[in-house]
Amino acid sequence: MSSSSVTATHIPPAAHAESPSLRRTLGLWQGVSLYVGSVLGSGVLVLPAIAADTAGPASVLAWLGLILLSVPLALTYAALSRQRADAAGFSDAIERAFGPRWGAVAGWLFLAQVPMGTSVVALIAGEYGASVVGGGQDLAFAFGAAMVVTAYALNFVGLRVSATAQLVTLAVIVVGLALIVGRALPEVEPRAFTPFFSKGPVAVGLASVQLFWAFVGWEAITPLAREFKDPRDIWRASMLAVGIVALVYLPLAIVTIGATGHGDAAHAQTPLVLLAAKVFGPSASRVVGIAGLLLSFIPVNAYVAGTSRLAFALGERRQLPSWLGVTSASGTPHRALAALCAVVLVALSVTWLGRLRIADLLPFSTSSFLATYVLSMAAAVKLLRGPMSHAAILSLVACTAVFFFVGTLIAWVAAVAVCALVYQRFAGPRVG
Repeated sequence: MSSSSVTATHIPPAAHAESPSLRRTLGLWQGVSLYVGSVLGSGVLVLPAIAADTAGPASVLAWLGLILLSVPLALTYAALSRQRADAAGFSDAIERAFGPRWGAVAGWLFLAQVPMGTSVVALIAGEYGASVVGGGQDLAFAFGAAMVVTAYALNFVGLRVSATAQLVTLAVIVVGLALIVGRALPEVEPRAFTPFFSKGPVAVGLASVQLFWAFVGWEAITPLAREFKDPRDIWRASMLAVGIVALVYLPLAIVTIGATGHGDAAHAQTPLVLLAAKVFGPSASRVVGIAGLLLSFIPVNAYVAGTSRLAFALGERRQLPSWLGVTSASGTPHRALAALCAVVLVALSVTWLGRLRIADLLPFSTSSFLATYVLSMAAAVKLLRGPMSHAAILSLVACTAVFFFVGTLIAWVAAVAVCALVYQRFAGPRVG
């Protein structure tokens, strides 16, 4: 088959270990950029102010607690990836632990949140993009939709192009955030942290639930494990990513409280714009608006890469239509990308026509994430041995505790799970 051929190639599941269809193109720093991009994204734009409004100065404790939880979570997902590199990622681990039906359920749960989650990030990105030109809601939506389409286009070209673009974007944004936070630190007023528990100790727990969105992402790169040049880079990339995320989130949370208080910033649609204007002057708001739009691109890009590989792998297994389990001659899961892009565009259209808000969409996405985390950590407890099993147990307990806060959306999780099980019942025998 020539390199110019566009003929699709089906890869049997049994050939996972040596499959040439998904090529090893990821180095350490490309992996770090995708890991960090999965976690450090739209959450950093809005959640520090929202958490400060919920728990006051004590919201810093919620940030610290979730940073500490990220260590066992990231290590557990990295251990599962090292144990068996598979494009299905966490879904494959759940399948090995509890059987193919539960692996399919996990994959469906994760993919079910993609339309809502992508729409949330598009709305956040659009607000920042529109802040640059002073546009209204329609222009904001156009900015967000354009960002999503760009991410799918880059991934369709190929993961190497996508990951490299993300590495450059991430470096620029982290430097920009460091400049804002560094300049704002002298403006931090100790009196802003008193009384520390201004909203009460229980509010720290409520803030932790809100902030969970900012720490979702450690699972998203597991479908890319087969594409790392050196499998050891999975460990290294995950731990470097935890450190980078901590160095960005915690100082920003402190500055949000100490330099802007936990009132005005919390109620601003674009709190980083407010912070930059305070420390650098009004002209800085345009720069931050552009930076906010670029920063929103990072998680979308990473999730497009990860979820397309997941859909591809589920197609290989016939846990989704086998039509999805096909790659182009260049190794890109083009059909999975096209299908996901179409679904996301429909979701964006519904969001725009229905004037849906972030608050309307976020609970569906968060509940799906939490359900997959609980299943993943339960699988890790069964599959891993030694110190990693302890990390898995700790993560399972913490994620299960948070999951109970989703309330009535447990019904949404159950509905997706039932659909997955019914599909397995009537889809016919699995290949491989």
